[in-house]
Amino acid sequence: MRKTLTATIAFLLILATALPATADPVSLGDRKFQRAWRMYVTRSNDKAVGHFKDAAATYAEALRHDPPLRTMKFQSNMVEAGIAMYFAGEYDLCIKTLEDALGEKDKIWDAALFIALAQGKKGDKEASLKAFDRFLDSNPSQRYITTQMSKVLPGVKDGSVPLADAIASIEKETQHQFVENVARYNGRDNVIPSTDSCNGAYWWRQNSTPCSRGLYHME
Repeated sequence: MRKTLTATIAFLLILATALPATADPVSLGDRKFQRAWRMYVTRSNDKAVGHFKDAAATYAEALRHDPPLRTMKFQSNMVEAGIAMYFAGEYDLCIKTLEDALGEKDKIWDAALFIALAQGKKGDKEASLKAFDRFLDSNPSQRYITTQMSKVLPGVKDGSVPLADAIASIEKETQHQFVENVARYNGRDNVIPSTDSCNGAYWWRQNSTPCSRGLYHME
């Protein structure tokens, strides 16, 4: 009797441990995104892409869930999903997810940025330029990105710079920007910004992982 009870308890514990991963694809997607982002801001791009693909697939499952999952409707989760989908090469799904996150009036600069990049990857010049304007309208204060945009987008508009080349250069500076954001924030002792702390909804803007301050070191 005691052996049977012990075996039953052990089985229930194993089942309870497995349930969160199967029952909550949003949390699972978040964990995969966190792994990807940590690789991305340390420039381990091949590893990052693999994790982004895993995250994108998990978020896509969450978006298909019926009834809709409440946490998947959070704007920050949708932006995470959209970014993962961008790096996974799922540009149509990236755009749709980030457009849903933005709505008609919200100004979420990273959502607008990755919409612009995704439209550019698809070769839609007009839609890409429109999204870049929306990015600028959100007053992002991301100088590496905006400086590169000012260099190449006028050429895209007049046809002297191929759209694909411009997107590649802005994508490169986007990574540069996030790497610098993380390094700069982690170098500020005892100062936590009021809006983008590591516990904030948009933690990735200045952190390699949620509440990772002090763990990130430049090579």
